[in-house]
Amino acid sequence: MDLRTDMRVVSIEGAERVNGVRLSDDSLVPCQQVVVGIGIDPVVGPLLSAGAAGGSGVDVDEYCRTSLPNIYAIGDCAAHNSSFADGAVVRLESVQNANDQAACAVRAILGAPQPYKATPWFWSNQYDLKLQTVGLSGGHDAAVVRGSPEDRTFSVIYLKQGRMIAIDSVNSVKDYVQAKKLIEVGAMISPDDLIDTGRSLKEMAN
Repeated sequence: MDLRTDMRVVSIEGAERVNGVRLSDDSLVPCQQVVVGIGIDPVVGPLLSAGAAGGSGVDVDEYCRTSLPNIYAIGDCAAHNSSFADGAVVRLESVQNANDQAACAVRAILGAPQPYKATPWFWSNQYDLKLQTVGLSGGHDAAVVRGSPEDRTFSVIYLKQGRMIAIDSVNSVKDYVQAKKLIEVGAMISPDDLIDTGRSLKEMAN
């Protein structure tokens, strides 16, 4: 894997088929195929045309109901108020969110509604790195590095007004698991304590 930073793609080159990508430093990366990752847009046009409230997604309440009678929406397209984002309306593009919202919608349809309050979490395996996240880091005003990025085993803990709101863990499963409860309760732990790898995050909850 060859990762280039501070670089722009100037052109994709080739006559009848691609043979390279020209970068902003005028270097040419030879290739036979190009994968372009430009993000996604939720396809909610039909729902919005039918009168559902929304914008970049379709708005849902705490039971995953849209503003249309008997119509529910879940997953990447569902814009909902999240307590993990201080009540802001967010869309979560993750398997966890889709699964948990599906369960929430089914309970509401069956007449046993329970508000959606699932803790956001994400994960990805990239070569020898296990990346794991709990919470939403948007709006943080401080970030604490716990562990050693040089050793490729560390966590970044995000704080907002002293309160733990999210963690990104790299090859640090123990931090990821133990931080979940702390984030759910909005634990207030000093940065000096958080960087102390001689103590587990679980101990700091007490």
